[in-house]
Amino acid sequence: MVRLQNVSVKRSDQITSDEEERQRVGYEIQTTYRFSEVAGTIDVRKAEVTLDGHLLATMRYGDAAQIWRINLGWRRRSNPNDQGFHLDVERGYWATNKDADEADREDPLSKRVRKVVPYVEDHRNVLTIKFAQQHELNVMASIQAALKQAIQQEYQLEPGELAAQALPTNEDRQLLFIYESAEGGAGVLRQLVEDPSAMARVARAASVICHFDPETGEDRSSDDGIECEAACYDCLLEYGNQPDHNYIDRSLIKDLLISLSSSRTESSSNSSSRVDHLDEMMRQCDTELERKWLQLVYDSNRALPTHAQHLIDSCVTRPDFFYQDKRTAVYIDGPVHDQDDTATDDRQIEDRLSSAGIMFIRFHHSEDWNAKLNDFPDIFGAGG
Repeated sequence: MVRLQNVSVKRSDQITSDEEERQRVGYEIQTTYRFSEVAGTIDVRKAEVTLDGHLLATMRYGDAAQIWRINLGWRRRSNPNDQGFHLDVERGYWATNKDADEADREDPLSKRVRKVVPYVEDHRNVLTIKFAQQHELNVMASIQAALKQAIQQEYQLEPGELAAQALPTNEDRQLLFIYESAEGGAGVLRQLVEDPSAMARVARAASVICHFDPETGEDRSSDDGIECEAACYDCLLEYGNQPDHNYIDRSLIKDLLISLSSSRTESSSNSSSRVDHLDEMMRQCDTELERKWLQLVYDSNRALPTHAQHLIDSCVTRPDFFYQDKRTAVYIDGPVHDQDDTATDDRQIEDRLSSAGIMFIRFHHSEDWNAKLNDFPDIFGAGG
């Protein structure tokens, strides 16, 4: 992997067909993030969006969160395992596949052109939105486009000041990830978790953008003199979300927007959020050993896992705990893991996790857990 820090570009006065094609096809961008820490505690503000006592969504906001964006290659490449791009490491130019082939023919051992996976790293204000009900891909794509445009409109932001995408992947959209892409940030995302009526106002604006009456949900597109079926460039479609155009359909999110328009946002402090998260994790633990480990992590003021009993389909495993932003699986191994057949299964799981680029850490029931936690400060924090 190569971190991109200093790059130079040539300005183009027009959008070329090549650029249109790049935007249409798109890259496979993997995004990970980590909320900042204060005194060993994750600095995150949690808020719940409710309607008549029913949970609609959970939001989490963090100032200056650390973001990594990794470009794995073209989204439609023939071999999904062939990741990255060819880089002429001597001249610093990106090479085409043809250039790479010619370099190989000239010198099979040449290192002038190498296959690299580029990534960038930055700190931005971040907001995540996880809906209480898991929605289909087309619903998530539509609500993402609607909320992004509505936030920009409500807080008078330029399109380049806000970015939104789904995590963990475009194929598995479990939550919305929104961040202030402009340097320094405008501070608007914090208001969405602190202002009780902010999300409701944004949802009302989104309804209007989608040609709906925010009170009744009635379709107003004809009143605006617009022929709009699923979506149009007067509502949700834009140049930046071309890869999602086949999924976006305003009619699929009408009821959700109407509910959000009447919702109320209740924010909690950092400490309350941490306690709530601990309680949620405790309820999902399968064994007393897992609860003991989790309590130790909490009591030592370390970072709590993002998930408990999280299924990783591609690796056919359900680790006891999972740190999603750090792509790390944690296993709390009881005496049964000392048996030969179980140990063999564990090694196979570890091989699959390694192939998927997911880190794993095992805590044996007989070892010093505190010492092992200290070995991984980047994952669990320094404690204290």
